[in-house]
Parts: sequence; C-alpha cells; structure tokens
Amino acid sequence: MPNFYRMAEPCHFRGVSAVIYGGLKKMLRLRLMATVFAGGISLLGGHAFAQQAPTPNITAQVNDAFREVLRDPSNLQVGQAYARLLVESGNFEGGIAALERLLLDPAADPAIRVELGVLYYRVGSYGMAESYLRAAVADSRLSGQVRADAEKLLRDIERRTAPGGLLAGSVMVGLRVQTNPTAAAESGRLISNGVSIPLPALQGEESDFDALLTANVNHEWDLGTQNSATLVSTGSLFANHYQHAADYDAETPKYNPQDLVALSATTGIRFKPAPVDAPDLTVRPYVGGAEILLNGQQYMAAAGGGVDVDYRLGGGSTLVGATYDIRRTFFEERGDISESGAQSGFEQYLQLRATQEVAPLQVVGADVTLRDHHAGRGYFAFQSVEGRLTYAARYTNPVGWDDRLWGNSLYAGPTLRYYDGADPSVDRTVTREDVEWRIGATQVMPLTEALSVMLAVEYTTSDSNLTNYTYDNLMGMTSIVWNF
Repeated sequence: MPNFYRMAEPCHFRGVSAVIYGGLKKMLRLRLMATVFAGGISLLGGHAFAQQAPTPNITAQVNDAFREVLRDPSNLQVGQAYARLLVESGNFEGGIAALERLLLDPAADPAIRVELGVLYYRVGSYGMAESYLRAAVADSRLSGQVRADAEKLLRDIERRTAPGGLLAGSVMVGLRVQTNPTAAAESGRLISNGVSIPLPALQGEESDFDALLTANVNHEWDLGTQNSATLVSTGSLFANHYQHAADYDAETPKYNPQDLVALSATTGIRFKPAPVDAPDLTVRPYVGGAEILLNGQQYMAAAGGGVDVDYRLGGGSTLVGATYDIRRTFFEERGDISESGAQSGFEQYLQLRATQEVAPLQVVGADVTLRDHHAGRGYFAFQSVEGRLTYAARYTNPVGWDDRLWGNSLYAGPTLRYYDGADPSVDRTVTREDVEWRIGATQVMPLTEALSVMLAVEYTTSDSNLTNYTYDNLMGMTSIVWNF
C-alpha cells in the first residue's frame, strides 16, 4: 500500500536543477511554462527598494529638469527635483552629486542630508550614509517623520557596522489549520499493483491543526576589503506539532500527520568580483547542510554547496539573481516509511529571480526554479520546474492607531514534476507526472517596531496521471512575528 511519505519529497529545501526532459510531451509543457515565466520576468525592471517605478518618459523629464537647473542654479527646489528624477531613472551616482551640490547653500534643508544618507545606504556606503544622517539629526530644523526615519536608519547602520557584524532575523510562532495535511487522494480510491481499490479509512482526507515555530537568522561580517568581501552565514529552523500526530517511533507505519523539525545552514563569502567595472555585481559561493527529523527521529540529512549571484542594474533600479546548489541527500531506513533509504541521492537546483517596484510601495517579483533529484529507485528520482509570481504592497495603517505601514502579498504558481520510472507497487505501466498549483495571500499588521501579527491562507491543488497523488488542501494560519 502506498505510504504518504513515499509519495512526497521534502518541500522545505526547494531547489532547482539544470534539467533535460525526455519526450515531446514534456518538452512542450516546459516550453510553455518557460514562455509564461520568461514573459513575467521580462516585465521586471526595478529593484524592490526603489522609491518609485521609472516612468516611460523619464529621460525627457531628466533633460527638462537639467535645463531648469541651468536656468536657475540657486533654486533648491529645482535642484532637488532634478536629483530625485536622476534617482528615479536609476542614476544613483548622479542623484548623489546633484544633492551634494545643494549643500553648498548654508540654508539648505537638513532633509537633503537625509536623502543623501538614504542614497549612500542603498549603494552600500554605510560610512558616508552615517556621516550625512548624523549631521541631519544634529540640525534642530529636522523634525517629524523625516527625523524619525533618519534615526531609524542610523540604528540600522550601527548594527551593520558593529564590531561583531550584523545579526538580523525573525522568529514566528503560529497556529495553522489544514483540510488535508497528509495529501490524501481526492478521489477516494488508490491504485495498488495496477488495480483501483477503495481508499482505506485510515488514509482518507481529514483536517487537522498544528502549532508551529519558524526562525531565520542572518549574520554578516565585513572583512574590510576593497571588493566588499563579507562573510555571510544563514540559518533556519522549522518545527511543528499536530493535534493528531502519531506516536514517536520509527517502526510502525502511520497515516496521521507527522511532526517535523527541519534545519538548514549556509556560510560563504559574498564579494564583488569586479568592483570597478561591475560594482553592482555580487557573488557568494557557500557550503551548507540540512537535516529533517520526522516524529523526533532523523529522516534526512544533506550536505553540499552552491553559489548566489545578484546584479543590480542602473544603480539599483533592477535586481536579478540566481542560485545554483548541489548537495548529497541521505535518507534513513525506517520501518514507518516504505523504502525510505532508497530516496537518497544527489540533488541539484537552479533558481532565477527578479523584482520590480511597479508603483510606490508596490513590488512585483517572479522566480523560476529547476530541480533534479537522483535516488536509488526511479520512482523516487524526479525532475521539476516551478514558477511563482508575487505581488506585495505596503500601505498606511487603515485603522489609524499609529503610522506604521501594513503589508500584504498575493502569490501563485505551478510546479511540474516528472519521475524517472514507474512504481510497481502502484502501477508498473505508468510513470508518475504531477502538476501542482499553489495560490496564497498574507497580511502583516505591525504592533511595534519589532512585533507583528501575520495572517496567511494558501490553497494547494495537485493533478496527477495517477489518482494516488491527486489532492487538494486549504491552509489558514495566524501567527506572531518578532523581527530582530
């Protein structure tokens, strides 16, 4: 009888691989998906931190503003407008130069120094950013939200430049409910040894809720080199406990939802390989490892490495990136999971990503992920392509008890997954192929600078050429998030 954990690969360590798909049917599907998501990525033209999206006639506006500066060089408002248009067009260096010229006037608004501090921060020049921001907050004319923003940015710079390096992260504690956490077959029937049989009662769809904890940490230690070399280390933890989880042993087959602990970590040096010719290109080769505990005992361990590449175009107006990762996975032989050890093998993935702010405080992102997992059995080995589009927005608190920005996001995307061989315990004549869709939304409501309430909902539906793997699941979650 098929076991749930034999059906599903660990989804907490997503990756992508350079995949060559055999068969015309597969190639047609992949070309269609590649066309869709390449089109989505081609729409992305701006970095997520850009203040606003460039307008189609931005070059003409910059030229007009420059002529205004030439006609009235002593007009501070004209000079600021010109500098802001330069920044909007992606010319950060030009914007910085234009704002610095305005400081030659002793009566210049201290907010200009705040703008300069923000720009230097965005290009990674924290020393210059701190200098301008401290001069701004020392000016008694600076007040209101501009002063608050300057002081907040100064605190962030102090963390980044502290002797021990920057330590940042988040911790989330939440409650989650799901209609089908074990991905039980939607049709109520299974295929076993090529024959369709009724789904056993213990393996049917049943809702459950769990308490969960996630934590992410990022540490950056600037090595003080001319190529901006920084030791970057990351870590993550996921742990949960279901209301109806089975007893903690690894010998008895189970059909209840299973408690999970997943850990991962990476460390590597991020640097600029061409700081003069390509100052906005960063590369981080890294090594890393991961482990999954299922019902309190080891299920999987992995070790390997990879490389992150990010490139900011136009002084930061566009951000594109890629990650390639290869690692060896080791699955434990367990009595509660049929042939679990046969899932072991090399896994590699490639992820391509891009972001753009399409309007002030509104961001669109897209990523495409290719994965190749090798295993001891063809029915555990698979190749997949995954795509996702995300829209995120921040806006003024609609309730009005403070001026902190709320945020929400919407995302959707498919995963196409193809296995290398047929599973004889299911149907020896059919090799599994799945198409899975995930659609979700989140809402973040800040309570303090560090604490927020987050609500989330996600719907997952999977269609397969084998009814065992066709299912759907609706998830709702509420949580408290602490950012540090």
